Amino acid sequence: MKKFLILAIIALSMLVSADARDIEYNMTINESGIYVLSEDMLVNYGGIRINTSNVVLDGQNHQIICNNSVGTGIYVGAYEYLIENITIKNLKLKNWSTGIFIESNVKNVTITNCEFEDNEYFLNSGAVEQYFYLNTIHEGQLLFGPEDEDDFIMSSPKLVYNYNGKEYTYRLGNYYEGYTGTEIEDEGVYSNIYEITYEYGEGNSTLYDAYPLVSTSKNYEVLETLYPPLESEKRVLIADIFALDSKSENYVITEAPVTPTTTSSPASGGGGGGGGGRSYDSDISDEISSKVIKNFVSSATVIYGNEIDENYANQLRERVQNAEGFTISGNAVIVGGPLANGFAREYNDQFEMPISNDYPGENKGVIQVLKVQDNSGNVVKSYTIVYIAGSDRLGTQAALEYFKTLDELPEGPIIVEWTANGPLVVE
Repeated sequence: MKKFLILAIIALSMLVSADARDIEYNMTINESGIYVLSEDMLVNYGGIRINTSNVVLDGQNHQIICNNSVGTGIYVGAYEYLIENITIKNLKLKNWSTGIFIESNVKNVTITNCEFEDNEYFLNSGAVEQYFYLNTIHEGQLLFGPEDEDDFIMSSPKLVYNYNGKEYTYRLGNYYEGYTGTEIEDEGVYSNIYEITYEYGEGNSTLYDAYPLVSTSKNYEVLETLYPPLESEKRVLIADIFALDSKSENYVITEAPVTPTTTSSPASGGGGGGGGGRSYDSDISDEISSKVIKNFVSSATVIYGNEIDENYANQLRERVQNAEGFTISGNAVIVGGPLANGFAREYNDQFEMPISNDYPGENKGVIQVLKVQDNSGNVVKSYTIVYIAGSDRLGTQAALEYFKTLDELPEGPIIVEWTANGPLVVE
C-alpha cells in the first residue's frame, strides 16, 4: 500500500505576479511523500508548487486546468536550496501559460504519462538530470529551458515494456500529436528523430527526441526500468543520468542525432560513476536471481536479532542492521523469529501466520509480506516488511534460501521446509 495524501481542491481568485516564482499556488507541497490528486483542479493562476525533495505527484489521470490561459500548472523549485528526486506522472495540464516550470536548482526529475494541451509552453525546465517520456504533446505548444541543453533529456532510461502484446527492451520518448514517421519494427517507436524548437533566453535551438512514439502512452506497459551502460560510441540523449554520481559534464551527448539501435540484453555492473550498471546496491547477494527481489532488498533494511540470524541476513546483503535500538521507518526484511528479533516480536501477530516454536513446525519456515501504513505525520507513509523466519534454525534457513529464488514478493505466506535436498515448499 503506497503512502498518499489527497489534495484539496480550492480555486484561487487573485494573481500576485505573472512570474512562476511569485504566483500564489492552490497547493504547496512542503514535505516529502507521494501525493495523489483526488479530482480535477480548475484554478485561475497557480496549480501546485513542489517546494521540497523526494516527492511523487501522481495525478491519477486527473486534470489541472487554468481558467484564463495564464500562470503555471506545476512549479518545482525553491529559492535557497537544492530540490531533487521529483516525479510527476499521470496528469493532464491544459490552458496554462506554462504547463510545468522547473527551476535550475532542481535535480533528478522524471515527468511521465502526462498530457499537455493548449498551453503556451508545455515545459519550461532548467533541471539537471531529467527524464521526460511517455507524455502526449498536442500541437501548437512551445518548449523553454536553459541555454545549456545537455541535461534536457526528452526520452526514458532503458525500459522493459509490453507493446502490442510483445515484450521489448528499449527506450521510449513521447507522443507528438500529428507527427508520423517510419516505425522501428514493432517496438512502437518511429525511426525518425523528432525535432523540437527549443527556446532559451533570447535565442533558440533544436532539441531532439530520439524515440518518438507511434501511439499514446496507454499502449505501452512498462514492466521494469533498467540502468545499463551506454550502448555504443554514437549515442543521443541516452545517458542514464540517475545511475551517475556526478553532474552533466560526465554525460555523453553527441553533437548531431543518430538513429539509435535496439538492444535486448540488460547489462550488469556497479551503479554510480560512468558504469551506471544496476539500480540496486553492490552488496546485494548474487544468489538472488530476480531483479525485482534484488531491488527490494536494496531498498530495505535487513534486520537480525542474534549472531545466527546475522549470518542468515548476510546471505541477502553485506550491510545488515541489529534490531536492538533500531526503528523501522521504511522497507525492511526481518530475519529470524520472535525469540531473538525484537521486530519479529513487535510485528509477529500482525502477519497472517505468526511464528512460534510450534508453528509452522520442525524444520519449517515462512516467507510473508506485510504492508505498513504510518499515519503519525502530515504525510501518510507506507512501506513493506518481509518476514523470513522459522520454528527453528533450519526452518529459517529454508525460508531464506527459497526467498532468494523468488521472482517477486509473494502476495500470501509461503511455508518452506528444509529437506535433505534443500528447501521445499509445503503445499
